[in-house]
Amino acid sequence: MIPSSVTASDDLVGALRGSAALRPVVDRGLAGGLRAWLDDGIFELLGVPEAGTVRLSTRDVAGGASSAGPTAMLRGALVAQLLRLHVAGVVTEDPFGAASLALASSGRDDDLVAVLDELDDDARARLAAEVASHAAVLSDRLPAVPSRWSPRLGVRQQVRLAGGGVVLRGLVDLSLGEPGGATACVCLVDVTTSLLEERHELGLTHLALLETLRTGEPPLRVAALSTADGASHVRDVDAPLLADGVSAVLRAIAARDPR
Repeated sequence: MIPSSVTASDDLVGALRGSAALRPVVDRGLAGGLRAWLDDGIFELLGVPEAGTVRLSTRDVAGGASSAGPTAMLRGALVAQLLRLHVAGVVTEDPFGAASLALASSGRDDDLVAVLDELDDDARARLAAEVASHAAVLSDRLPAVPSRWSPRLGVRQQVRLAGGGVVLRGLVDLSLGEPGGATACVCLVDVTTSLLEERHELGLTHLALLETLRTGEPPLRVAALSTADGASHVRDVDAPLLADGVSAVLRAIAARDPR
């Protein structure tokens, strides 16, 4: 497990946003250098790959379990719906019921909806208790998010490298702030129902790298929050962190290269 850099009593949103006066000036030349570094590294590993030769998600880059059981995936999907409701200011006394309805109404994750429908009474009761516990942690650790911080949920990232030969993908559970200012502003939050491990920190470097390449601006901070125990990990985004992200991507490409 990685240590939490924010204690359970701290305001996670406040820790992310910090003082506007202390935010660094955006380095708009950094993204180009990172992309060139990645393109050079890919050429050394693969030459000139055909379009779509390598597709890497955050899990591919950060490692961890290759797959989770259907109940664990369902729990994660339900907590993701609770995050959406929480950020929208919806208060419910039945987290499991509200999350289940939101999941079924989303038009996505039909396989997980089917898993939910097939649960017997005992399994449904156990899952409902788990979801309620995760909901309580989420509400406690992630205070209300003001609309002026432009919260966006489920932000899908995609970056093409080496002429489209390599495609990097990520999913940001919660993004705060808008790019385009003189100082760094955007904060990315990854919410997990698992206990935090080193792979979650590496996943944060990947999300920060994709955001930098995608928008041309490094985000201000990235954070992981576990709704299992309330632990969180917050990192300032700087050049060394982004360099770690580049190295992780190149390692993942090398590991997948059949040569």
